[in-house]
Amino acid sequence: MEKRLMANFTQIKQQYKENPIAVLQQLVGQGKIEGSDYVALNPRRNDSKLGSFRIDINTGRFHDFATGDRGGSVIDLAAFVYNCGIVEAAQRLESLFPFLARQPLAVQGTLAKKKEVDIRYIWRKSIIAEHDYLKNKKILLGNALVNNYRGQSRLVIPLTDFIPSNHSGFIIKTLQFIDKDGNKRFSGSFRGMFHIASDFDAGSPCGQYSEKSSDTKVCRKITIILAEGYVTARSIAESTDLFVIAAMSSCNLKNVVEKISEQFPNSRIVIAADNDDAGRNAAQRVSDIPNTRIVYPTQGFKDFNDMYQAVGAEKVRRVFCINGGVR
Repeated sequence: MEKRLMANFTQIKQQYKENPIAVLQQLVGQGKIEGSDYVALNPRRNDSKLGSFRIDINTGRFHDFATGDRGGSVIDLAAFVYNCGIVEAAQRLESLFPFLARQPLAVQGTLAKKKEVDIRYIWRKSIIAEHDYLKNKKILLGNALVNNYRGQSRLVIPLTDFIPSNHSGFIIKTLQFIDKDGNKRFSGSFRGMFHIASDFDAGSPCGQYSEKSSDTKVCRKITIILAEGYVTARSIAESTDLFVIAAMSSCNLKNVVEKISEQFPNSRIVIAADNDDAGRNAAQRVSDIPNTRIVYPTQGFKDFNDMYQAVGAEKVRRVFCINGGVR
């Protein structure tokens, strides 16, 4: 046990070097870079002026020249910030920053890496953190992460084309990025790709299938909610116990419906359409697909996030659920 724990400590320290600023910003808040130091306010005292609390960016080694507080690594820093032992500090670091808990990814060559390596590399350098865009939309992070790109914080949203039975089977095919102002871009083609907004370990439609024979599966009343974007999907997922995914764009809605219908041929797909021209037109293009129905936000709201922010989760839930079941 001790040998494995020490190996984890070494791995955390090594992986920390991949994205040290993101880790430091999350642990001690915004600061400034002076040479090889990250200068911030001491989170454990009423510190009002930058200067005395300094952290070596490369190692996480810190020293407060005003109080004498010090430590030799990023794990010591976490233990100081959270006022806990180094074992708990290491566990907290692995929980907050998933890339610290993984084996280093051997990335060779220049910026012209293969797409798959790019996606894995970006995802591994992303962390669990707050983001201004989420605060503005009043939703939680969900299955997304956050990273820093050219000094700016951005959401990193994983997309796939297949719903797994649990998290371990999830395969990221491409990524969407959203900055604090809501500007969006993709790492590659997202045709037929979607984001899983719900906790699929707990509520994957795969868990509602039963074996009828060795080569046939029977569906048990599977309902999948398909929204247009990440924010809308998260709003519905946080308001209901339903399984919610996001097509990421109105132009991709039909492609995703076809993908889901192929994987779950007996499923019912409820389109949580945006109440604007693009949303209505996209929803109408899939209205003739069997077992597909369309719902819109009530009270004239443009989308379900607008509704979620204005009137709350219960009103959103009522659009989809009645008497404990799906409408």
